[in-house]
Amino acid sequence: MTDWLKLLFDTLLVTGFGMQHSVLATLKVKAIANKLVKIDSLAWRSIESLTNISYIFIAAWLWQPVDQIIWSLEGVSYYVAAALVAASWVWYWQLHLFEYDCGLAFGSTSFVSAMAGKSSLKNPLWKIGSRRWIRFPVHTAFFPMFFLIPTMTADLLTLAIVLNIYNVIGTILYDKRLEKLAGVQYSNYQKVTGNILPNFKRLEGAKDIETAAPQHWKTPHIHVRGVVGGIILGVFYWVIIGVPNSSGGSLATAAAAGLVGSMLVGFIIGAGPLPGGLKPWQQMQTNLSTTVALASALGIIVWAALVIFKTHDLPYAAAFLPMWFTVQYMGHVIAYLVGNKRWFKHHAQDELEGTPPTMPQSN
Repeated sequence: MTDWLKLLFDTLLVTGFGMQHSVLATLKVKAIANKLVKIDSLAWRSIESLTNISYIFIAAWLWQPVDQIIWSLEGVSYYVAAALVAASWVWYWQLHLFEYDCGLAFGSTSFVSAMAGKSSLKNPLWKIGSRRWIRFPVHTAFFPMFFLIPTMTADLLTLAIVLNIYNVIGTILYDKRLEKLAGVQYSNYQKVTGNILPNFKRLEGAKDIETAAPQHWKTPHIHVRGVVGGIILGVFYWVIIGVPNSSGGSLATAAAAGLVGSMLVGFIIGAGPLPGGLKPWQQMQTNLSTTVALASALGIIVWAALVIFKTHDLPYAAAFLPMWFTVQYMGHVIAYLVGNKRWFKHHAQDELEGTPPTMPQSN
């Protein structure tokens, strides 16, 4: 296969991801799923997330490398670009940990709620951090994550271009879906914020819009087990995976490590007291999913730091991006199952008092 055919094939792989991602997220598909199998839109996030991660693994396995160098930075410029790429990934995890509720964003809370016989929870409207100015900051992070790679090959540049074209289109479509779903409050939020970039005409952003206060970081010490679990997980990845590459064997090893890692983190967190103690159901799941997500993100950061220290290069992203989701999702479920009898022997009220405004989670 010639290089041009390989790049065309890679383009189709990335385009296919965007198409399936957008189709599964449409209101019509969610309505059909609700009608046929009685699954609501929040619970449907589990299906979307699992499908997305499966697609990424398959696409990475089928990917056709084209090693023609487009640019290769050296010296100070190399380290500046590498630092910005690393910082953008850290920002990506910071957004999920601090500015979103991971359990709601990826569907694990809805799945756990279904197992426990609880009603689905609503997404809280928070304007903390960058969400005061940007509605979809996770989508903003994708640009430096993929365009600032210090040694850019033809296939990676193809990935960066096609992925971020879809990133823009998908963000616009997501915004339009939320216009239909979230009503006047979301419309007011739109007027004072930007989609991917800030609204430069409104420097104060959403300062004057009332939103619920986030609860999951009010008492940071409850997430200490997430830090411990993340460090253990990072060392585990280093021992099992080492330095990843694009081969099928390396990707399979990373997938297996993610599954085992989710069990490891789930048991570490589930075997102890519930983070934050017995609370209303919504607060319990926010605390639990945040602790697990912290372990998941920190595990990859520790492992990536070891890879960078050894190779002076960034690890292969297709190996660790699915692992982040796998541990966050499965770790949350396993922690709930392990701690369930002790944590939930008392009846906690199903809902927090009052109904906070709702807004989008990451998609």
